[in-house]
Amino acid sequence: MTQHTIDPTAACWLAAEDAAARAERQAGWHWAWGTLPAGVAQEPRLREFVWEFVLDAPLHEARLLIAAQKGLPAVWLDGQVLHESADMLSGRAMHDLALGTLAAGPHRLAAQVRVFHPFIAEPRQGGLAALLRGGGRFLSPQPADWRTRVGAPPGWHLAAPDAGWQTASAPAEPIDWLPMPAQPARLLRRRFTLPARPVSAMLTCTALGGCEAELNGQRVGDALLAPENSDFRHRLLVQQHEVAAQLQAGENALGVMVGDGFYASEAIGRGRYPFGGAPRRLWLTLDLTLPDGSTQRIATDGHWRASTAPVRFAEIYHGETYDARLEQAGWSSPGFDDSAWDEAWPAPAPACTLFVQESPPIRATLTLRPQAIQQPVPGQYVIDFGQNFAGWCRIRVRGEAGRTVTLRFAEILGDDGQVDMRNLRAARCTDHYTLRGDPAGETWQPRFTYHGFRYVQVSGWPSALDAGDIDGIVVHSDLPVTGHFESRQRILQGLWHNTFWSQRSNFVGMPTDCPQRDERLGWTGDAQVFWPTAAFNMDVRGFTRRFLADLRASQRADGAYADTNPPALPAYGAHGWSDAGVVLPHTVWQHYGLQAARPLIDEHWHSMERWMAWIAEPNGDGLWRARREVDFGDWLSLDAVSLMDETTPKLLSATACWGRMLGMMADMATATGRHERAAHFMAWRERVAGAFAASFIQPDGRIGNGSHTGYILPLAFGLVPPALRQAAADQLAAAIRARGTLLSTGFLGTPFSLDVLADHGHGALAVELLLRTEFPSWGYMVERGATTIWERWNGDTGDLAMNSFNHYALGAITGFLYRRVAGLASAAPGFESLLCRPLADARLGEGSARIDTVHGPVGSRWGVGAAGAPWFQLTLPEGMPATVLWQGQAVMLHRPGLHRFGAHVLLSHAAD
Repeated sequence: MTQHTIDPTAACWLAAEDAAARAERQAGWHWAWGTLPAGVAQEPRLREFVWEFVLDAPLHEARLLIAAQKGLPAVWLDGQVLHESADMLSGRAMHDLALGTLAAGPHRLAAQVRVFHPFIAEPRQGGLAALLRGGGRFLSPQPADWRTRVGAPPGWHLAAPDAGWQTASAPAEPIDWLPMPAQPARLLRRRFTLPARPVSAMLTCTALGGCEAELNGQRVGDALLAPENSDFRHRLLVQQHEVAAQLQAGENALGVMVGDGFYASEAIGRGRYPFGGAPRRLWLTLDLTLPDGSTQRIATDGHWRASTAPVRFAEIYHGETYDARLEQAGWSSPGFDDSAWDEAWPAPAPACTLFVQESPPIRATLTLRPQAIQQPVPGQYVIDFGQNFAGWCRIRVRGEAGRTVTLRFAEILGDDGQVDMRNLRAARCTDHYTLRGDPAGETWQPRFTYHGFRYVQVSGWPSALDAGDIDGIVVHSDLPVTGHFESRQRILQGLWHNTFWSQRSNFVGMPTDCPQRDERLGWTGDAQVFWPTAAFNMDVRGFTRRFLADLRASQRADGAYADTNPPALPAYGAHGWSDAGVVLPHTVWQHYGLQAARPLIDEHWHSMERWMAWIAEPNGDGLWRARREVDFGDWLSLDAVSLMDETTPKLLSATACWGRMLGMMADMATATGRHERAAHFMAWRERVAGAFAASFIQPDGRIGNGSHTGYILPLAFGLVPPALRQAAADQLAAAIRARGTLLSTGFLGTPFSLDVLADHGHGALAVELLLRTEFPSWGYMVERGATTIWERWNGDTGDLAMNSFNHYALGAITGFLYRRVAGLASAAPGFESLLCRPLADARLGEGSARIDTVHGPVGSRWGVGAAGAPWFQLTLPEGMPATVLWQGQAVMLHRPGLHRFGAHVLLSHAAD
């Protein structure tokens, strides 16, 4: 299986920028750096910079664009504060600061920069870059224009630098991001004439930025937020559409709106243009076959014209600003007069490879209606859609030209009934729409941004707002839904519902951690723990392949995988995170079978080998001691006081994760005929298992420091010697009881917790934890009105700066609902056979589940009879045998149709 690439020389790249943006880009940015003072071993957390300059004439409408490599706590101009921030996580954000008019004469710009980041494992270093603009003039200080030091005395920003300051220098290594400001979107169009309507026409389009194509006045396709997020240094996704039906004999027109999109928007840790430089660019071909068999190609070339778009601002984190007064009616239609437009100019070709997108695109799949509308203050409407989700609002409004409607998005409300945006951190998550004044009314929704929200606060509405004026548009990668779970037990149903909606909200091109705040990153740790659940809910085959291709593209030369994909943060090789490079292809194999997974495994095999070698090389004794860079451990475990606390020994969890991956590699090698490599990985696994047992397991079954995750991981991953497994599981159960029958696990331990208990005779305890409603629990979230999974167990009371209300990681336990409540577990890769071990517990109430496997749908129902005895029924497709463990007995089933179980085991069989 090979991924379809596109020849980039088939068209040229056109810049999607105006003349002012081009001049600003050409003025350039110059990074200034400092060196450590003599005798200082490690730079402190902050460094100071000063630039003294003289203006020979006033600078009107001046703006300062300034960015720091790891954060910018404060900026002063002539002693006056321009910017202050205590946010430790904002990283490489660019700040656009309005200055008004700067007088002629001397000025002093002072800035304090952060030179360390809490999650970035690299030496403390950092610097800044700035650009001063106004009235068409640009001042771009060179490194030697700055003076810098560490530990400056109080008042340093008010005084001229003395002998304690050094001249700044350029960074030793190139800086791979560009702090360019956001620009309005651009319209690009080309007209062409055809002798006849073509019999086929393939439009192939992509951009470095976001793009939306129109042909003869009609939108092309229904994909949204294209091109989707990727590591643009290596891979750029291209979408193709058959458009012959939109063409005609005679004059035709092709138009594309290009905005910032994922390429040019901020990414936490990297700022704007996180994986390549300006300008935004468009690449397009339209390949036509005419009725006479001749062919013709329309491409981005010197025949295109460009103009400004009504989208004045659009960034993924911050929202979209649209001025309908700037619309140019018919701009993508034949006959439009574009004589006043600019000639589009060429842009440099990027180094990335163009790949046809083969995974399902992002689409709008549902429309939500307001469930409640409140007016906490006059003129401000707060709409509750009743569901936390990813997407945006579509509004229908009538009013005077020039009026601006503002929409602010949030997951929660404050005590005053208004939206509470504190957990969004730097993300502004605000849309603005300025009316054109159409008396028939206007309908609008954004194109180049999306939000994670349940509530939206609307201001500037020209009249009373009612439910018919606004819709919630649910947007996500349109993966086929393959699993459904329904229960009359409210906590179980709430858990499944919340998990499904968190998956829907976070499968937006990439599997993100959250859809709302200034992050939305493809954290590999969240993905790898959740993928077995994800594969129950949706068909993730194409989505996995697309994600792994980017993971390989950004794999470090030494073999380490990035902890975020694409790598927005320079963090690599964390155990429990980079494991995704092995866990995801293994999950595809287990869920869909070798026929589906073999091409993916073959495509990915060399990459997995490099990753495993990176771990093994310095850890010959079988313990993962070396090369644990950003060591998250059991992230957000209950007992953690600070984020990086070691509530479970990280050497223990890392070695357990290594052992698990080695077993997966051995199994995949065996399945694909790589028998020598299977023996290699099995030998390593035995070495790791032996080292783990010797280092962490006591003769009585106690493991590590006694944490819940310390027991769960080795039991789940088969690293506990058989003679001690039950003792270790009993120790775990006792430890859970000792804590008040609650779990203290975080991201790594939680997904396996209930399976481990149920597999070792503690099913009743697993059910008790599953149905628990006190903090901490999944039921606690449900009881408090959650409609998605929280990032933290204490989402309602924890630190809002590190608190997402739509994070699927803790929802990974939903796989347990399918496996052990519904009894739908695969006994062989691809559901060649079924292992059905439902928990016969009356507390689970009545419910049903269904999954669509590659061999057909399989479903189950369960409930409690009149005498209080649980019953269970299973529906099998043709050719899927099953082993059912019920009431202590094993029943082998080979016939399709419905099978019923009760107190007397198999009660009946009836063909469907």
